[in-house]
Amino acid sequence: MSNEVKSPFGMPIPPPVRPAAAGGGMGASTTSTRPKQPNKHDELRLLINSRHPIITVETPEEERLEGLLMDVATELGVPLYEWSVTTGLARAHGAPLYNSDSPEQAVANIALIQGDAIFLLKDFARYCENDKICRRLRDLAEKFRAVRRSIVLTAAKIELPADLEGDAMPFQLGLPGAEDLLAGVMQVLAELNREQRIPISLEAAAMRELAQNLVGLPEEEALRALRKSALERGKADAGLLGAVLETKREALKTEGLIETMRRDASFVDVAGLRRLRDWIAKRKNALTPEGRRFGLVPPKGVLITGVQGCGKSLAARAVAGEWGFELARLDAGALYDKYVGESERRLRKALELAQKLAPLVLWIDEIEKAFASAGSSGDADAGLSQRLLATLLTWMQDRESGVFLAATSNNITVLPPEMLRKGRFDEIFFVDLPNAEVRAALFALHLKRRGREASGFDLGKLAAASEGFSGAEIEQVIVAGLYTAFNASQQLNTEILLAEIQGTQPLSVTRAEEVQAIREWAKTRAVSAD
Repeated sequence: MSNEVKSPFGMPIPPPVRPAAAGGGMGASTTSTRPKQPNKHDELRLLINSRHPIITVETPEEERLEGLLMDVATELGVPLYEWSVTTGLARAHGAPLYNSDSPEQAVANIALIQGDAIFLLKDFARYCENDKICRRLRDLAEKFRAVRRSIVLTAAKIELPADLEGDAMPFQLGLPGAEDLLAGVMQVLAELNREQRIPISLEAAAMRELAQNLVGLPEEEALRALRKSALERGKADAGLLGAVLETKREALKTEGLIETMRRDASFVDVAGLRRLRDWIAKRKNALTPEGRRFGLVPPKGVLITGVQGCGKSLAARAVAGEWGFELARLDAGALYDKYVGESERRLRKALELAQKLAPLVLWIDEIEKAFASAGSSGDADAGLSQRLLATLLTWMQDRESGVFLAATSNNITVLPPEMLRKGRFDEIFFVDLPNAEVRAALFALHLKRRGREASGFDLGKLAAASEGFSGAEIEQVIVAGLYTAFNASQQLNTEILLAEIQGTQPLSVTRAEEVQAIREWAKTRAVSAD
């Protein structure tokens, strides 16, 4: 280790090799609940050794893929050739072949190159609609099956003609894990220390946590987020860990389908739901090393249903706060896309990202919006909801630990039975309208949030008057009361709130039949959350 380079803050900086080449490393020590990531180097080497003639890789991270291919090619002892329409075909780090920039000429040159080799063709799929190019690729694929020669097609999105699909094998590069990002994180901080004089006060464990906090972004975007956060703070200390999380949340909002959120709730902010609280508290033990050694199995998820406005979404979000997990919301209503196969692809991408962000609570609000039609014949949407359901159920069944699914539903009766059977969710909880004790606690909670002392109000009288009110309706009573009090130039008091209650028709009255039907369903099919 005498030639090891050390950063100004005492940690050894890995040599400037491409981090994607390593599949193992320090990731296992980042957190005890984080699942082991697959070794992409080994997966790609296996595909090439298995003599797959065409491999497709959908990724915006060309440089990372090039590094992975170079490492695999070096290990196998075969040359790597690269092609783009601007440079032509060239051996890696070599000069391009003459007159090889056209797609047709590129495949012609590939046919002339002898021996085992790997050919990386960038943005090439768009040219495959050309009959002659498609035919040449099929001819090459037929010959490549007898030798260790693979053509790797890469682009942000790949659609091949039907004639080529049978010869092509997709490879999921995925997003880099914490162990892949660690080397880049250390190098970026060393550069900032050297060039911008930014002081570094992070130990080795904090460096690993910093890399983990950037997981979920492509490598270059993750390092840009790190630079931005460090430059804004002017130092790299413990506060940088939270700063990069916030920068990452902003970056991931642009994806639209899955959105990382602040852990802004815990069960301190929730009134009632005693059984659900106890259930969550007990399952937290399974996330500890001691619990694992005892034989506890990490929980998979819960489905929370019940009357609208009674705190289902808040309870789902509170799990992340209780466990110290990251929180992300999957927008079930945004899954659908007009193009065939695109909705399923987007869902798979979102679930892959959720696994990368582990340990994570994945919150799916109003899950019936996406999967209600899957319980019917599928004619309403040409079977799309059934395909989406199959994708989700497969993931729920096969996923590694580290992602806890917290789903909510206002109308669980429309969900397909496959989703509700035992084993999909650990438990189904029913949230009913709050009783008098919980209503009093809700009044106290919402008054406190608005700067009022609950002791100045008759909570018992308010709770008695608001029978049949949901938590959301109680909150709106206080909001409306504040407007009334301000307009009358007086302080909010019990009498104003009682008047607002008298002027409100709760959901339990306006939609009494629906509320009663939900309650009847839950009596024998769900566990009461209270």
